[in-house]
Amino acid sequence: MYGMQGVVVKIGGSLIDTAGGVLKELAESKIPVLVIPGGGVFADSVREAELDDDAAHWQAISSMNRYGRFLSTFGFPVTESLALPKAGVSILLPEKILRRCDPLPHSWDVTSDSIALWAAGELSASLLLIKSREGDASDTELVDAYFPHLQASLDVSVRFANGRAEGSVSRQLSAVEATRL
Repeated sequence: MYGMQGVVVKIGGSLIDTAGGVLKELAESKIPVLVIPGGGVFADSVREAELDDDAAHWQAISSMNRYGRFLSTFGFPVTESLALPKAGVSILLPEKILRRCDPLPHSWDVTSDSIALWAAGELSASLLLIKSREGDASDTELVDAYFPHLQASLDVSVRFANGRAEGSVSRQLSAVEATRL
């Protein structure tokens, strides 16, 4: 059953200005949470550099680590292990794991959305994508181009929350928690 051990939560980089509030909502949940950081402004600088796909892939993943370190300034621990915490919230710095197993194509079609989906699949956990607006997996402007393909090959429950809408994150976490019962 989804969410039995916890939930993987991707916090979009566009939420850098509200990340503290989002993390507070996550911490109030009874569900163990492994946060996958987006890339945000850190990944935007990689896009502007116009690197080849391979170099851009690794630089973008490095930008996820940078955003993860920023998120940790709100008092949450970081981890470099792909594991759900026993309790509370931890933030994954994904670069070492992804360099070791390299499971996804090297392309801008793959972003932190697909990386979070892959992580949820590896952990047999639910996935909550926290974005800057409402939407779902069919919205091609909300998730990366590889996401639907990967989702079709995995048995992962995916939910979306708007990190700018009051209560959206808590409502989705409550729905995930209900699947644990």
